[in-house]
Amino acid sequence: MEGSDPQKGDKMLYKRVLSAIVGIPIVLAAVHFGGIWYALLLLVVVNLGVFEYYRLFQSKSYNLPLFFGFIGVTCFIAVIFFQQAVLVYPLIIIIFAVLYMHALLNMDRFSISEAALLLWGIIYLGGLGGFMLMLRMLPDGAFYTYLLFFSVWLHDTLAYFIGTKWGVRKFAPLISPNKSVEGSMAGILGLTSIMFSTSILAPTFLPLAAMQALFLGLGIAVFAQLGDLLESALKRQLEVKDSGALIPGHGGILDRFDSLLFTAPFVYYFFLLLSTVRGIQ
Repeated sequence: MEGSDPQKGDKMLYKRVLSAIVGIPIVLAAVHFGGIWYALLLLVVVNLGVFEYYRLFQSKSYNLPLFFGFIGVTCFIAVIFFQQAVLVYPLIIIIFAVLYMHALLNMDRFSISEAALLLWGIIYLGGLGGFMLMLRMLPDGAFYTYLLFFSVWLHDTLAYFIGTKWGVRKFAPLISPNKSVEGSMAGILGLTSIMFSTSILAPTFLPLAAMQALFLGLGIAVFAQLGDLLESALKRQLEVKDSGALIPGHGGILDRFDSLLFTAPFVYYFFLLLSTVRGIQ
């Protein structure tokens, strides 16, 4: 946020901190208890995300059937919660078919392009959100999920403060004018350095080999930035600043969970592959 008004920046920081004080304990408690409590948290998150996604496109006169969006993401979370991941592909086909038939029967009010946009949103929120639940359901899933949240939060914090204080060169001006190269590098180098150092100096907290920790930190940082850029590009094309105003200082659910949604699949497959390799050895 280079060149912004200092007083406005202070107010924004205050709102961010206050939101974190309220929101983080709720998230951590849900992760700790797992099971239905964590699934319900994700169910709320993805459904609120669908509503924000709908409102974003509504601002440009798109008519996305919100009801199908709610049903779609809820089915994704339910299928994962009941450990029926084998049904994910049939679920995508069913959602595709339902939206296609809805478009055919309502050509005067609902277009094929709108059906495609809604399907994309369902997979974005329900599909990627499902990985956050799958990660928690792994053996040692609570640790992996805590690691996901703390790593992404740490990356975002480093990128935000360093970029705000010392950011000069624009990272992706056509997508997100406030993002800087300095902030991006701070997030990547800071997170990878901390993960690498922790694995060596405090292996109890991060029981990974140094190179494994380095690769994990790098992957999380890269995917966190890709997730943030994706949502920024969506807002840029629709000419809106935030996806919503639910979380003071952060915007909406999409603004806060975009990095987590994109990073969760990487973290899930990293630990799934690692456990498989360890099992073979």
